[in-house]
Amino acid sequence: MQSSLPRACAVFLFLQCTASHAVSLQIAPVSIQLTGTENGKVVNLTNAGDQPIHAQVRAFVWDQADEQDRLTPTREIIASPPIAQVPAGGLQVIRVMRASNAPVQQERAYRLLVDELPASDTGTGTGTAIQFRFRYSVPLFVTPAGEAARPKLQWSIVEKNGKPYLRVTNSGTVHAQLSAVSLKSGASDITVAAGLLGYVLPDRARAWSLPDAARALRGKSADVTATVNGNSITESLTDGNEQ
Repeated sequence: MQSSLPRACAVFLFLQCTASHAVSLQIAPVSIQLTGTENGKVVNLTNAGDQPIHAQVRAFVWDQADEQDRLTPTREIIASPPIAQVPAGGLQVIRVMRASNAPVQQERAYRLLVDELPASDTGTGTGTAIQFRFRYSVPLFVTPAGEAARPKLQWSIVEKNGKPYLRVTNSGTVHAQLSAVSLKSGASDITVAAGLLGYVLPDRARAWSLPDAARALRGKSADVTATVNGNSITESLTDGNEQ
């Protein structure tokens, strides 16, 4: 079974609650990379609240199709324990491991979904107990041994359903994490994302909606400035095709 996520971020936070509730569950690190012969790493769940928290950790293969994210449940990555109680003010260690020790020939992408499970019923029978849920979506990459590669990106403005989008195509062999993205042409300076925009996986493309003002940049000489995997870059926009 596949699920679609509208945006790919370093950490997705989904909140569903019926009353005001401070966020108690914290996670570190918020991004994981296994390189060479590394077979696993540790994820720390901490509870800043005064009540125990139950958390669930699930692994998914992460792909991109139709310029959107796709997640498929997998057993290639194992979280131990998969369900845990984090004591109030305490720490729970989750070991995240590859199921196979075989080296990979190309980068593989996964996501760990870490859910704070809904609070149990208060037992009042009124059906009014607070139900609170919090989710982290943590990117996890398994990369081949050897010299680190770089993504190869192409940037274009396209029209989809009558609206302008920034399409980013990655023809490289490693993912690209995009942040601080802006478009500039003459006096026009359009901020696409001040912080994290998202990810483009190897040999994949992603598209993000733009303000209507960006439509005027199509067919013009324009530059993209961005931070890609922590490095500042400036590249030229290429022509896109209308859809």
